[in-house]
Amino acid sequence: MSLFGKIDFNSLSETDRAIYQYLNNHGDKAFYMRVRELADASHTSASSVMRFIRKMGFESYSQFRASLKSQSTAEETVDTFSQGTLLLDPKNFPKDMGQRLKVVANLIYEAENIIFFGMGASGSLCEYAARRMATIGYNSFALTDPTYPIAQKLRNTFQNVIIVLSITGKTTELVETVNNFKNHDDYTTVAITSNEQSLLAALCQYTLSYQVQVRHFDTFNDLTSQIPAMYLLESLIGEVEKLEK
Repeated sequence: MSLFGKIDFNSLSETDRAIYQYLNNHGDKAFYMRVRELADASHTSASSVMRFIRKMGFESYSQFRASLKSQSTAEETVDTFSQGTLLLDPKNFPKDMGQRLKVVANLIYEAENIIFFGMGASGSLCEYAARRMATIGYNSFALTDPTYPIAQKLRNTFQNVIIVLSITGKTTELVETVNNFKNHDDYTTVAITSNEQSLLAALCQYTLSYQVQVRHFDTFNDLTSQIPAMYLLESLIGEVEKLEK
């Protein structure tokens, strides 16, 4: 269920985000719910739900629910290819993303080592990105094992850039590793995540964020698309290539 573009995600309170996240994951069910049912499902209150929908520009709950149903019906008619292209809608990225990419690209250009760090599907993207960076002449590698002694490996090096990929920005192993580098001058940390309000983003010095519907088959099987993260990696590497030229 796509609610992107309706509001500025960064303007949402913690309670708003709980409602927003529930709608993102269960939008196909939400338009059948009454206010109290949606409040219970999102672990908030009925008054919080009403404040939230007014922030989104709706005058009543019935108007909001009708809009949800309309969006759900429209999405059912969109083919898989079209859904993929919608993931790269500019509304799903911060307005200053171009500038953010340039800043991080300059850091990479001056770096001694570039480490792409992630787990699971994000780890696969790290391997791809590290290979691309190596192809254009950079000392880069993918880190997919959080127990690997990365600090010892990079001892006596300087200007290291660690780019951490995590959809939620909440993976404990990633957060703990980044926290270890927080106060070290020789390391610059960058988060690529869909959650700019996450602890990972807060710990990193720079954040390249995007918005995407988080999808799970069950607790342990993540079906969330990695297309936005891949797009940011490709764009970042493209900016580095410009500096090389």
